[in-house]
Amino acid sequence: MRNTKVTLTDIRNGFEKQGFAVSGGQGDSGPIEVRKYSCVHRIDRNRAGFWAPVSPPHLLINGVPYELEDKGYQKFWLADGKRVAIKLQDLRELQKFDQEVRYILKLKSLWGESLGTTSAQTVYDRVEGRPDA
Repeated sequence: MRNTKVTLTDIRNGFEKQGFAVSGGQGDSGPIEVRKYSCVHRIDRNRAGFWAPVSPPHLLINGVPYELEDKGYQKFWLADGKRVAIKLQDLRELQKFDQEVRYILKLKSLWGESLGTTSAQTVYDRVEGRPDA
C-alpha cells in the first residue's frame, strides 16, 4: 500500500464537494474550520501528520459556538458559562455533521462514538460537597 500525503487542498476540496463551507489554513498548514448544518469543527494535522478534528464539534447559535454538555439527566449547549437546553433536531444535526466530517477525513468509527454524539463535557455526579476521587 502506498502512503501518500493528503494536502490541505485535497481536504478543502473534499469538504467543499460535500457542501461544507471551509475557512482558514494557508499553504498546506491548518487549522481550518468546516461548517454545515449550523455546526462547526476545527481540523488540523495531528502529530502523525493526518488531518483530524482538534476538538468536539460545536453548534452555532447566533454566531457563537456552543459545545455539548451532558449532565446525565439532560444535554445542554454551553458557551461562556451560558447554558441552553438542547433540542432533538440540533442533536441530530450535530450527529450527522460529525459523521460526515469523520467520513471525509477517513477516520475510524469507534464503538462509543457510533452510539451517538460524544459530549465536550460530562457532569454526571450531582452530589454536592463530595471530594474529587
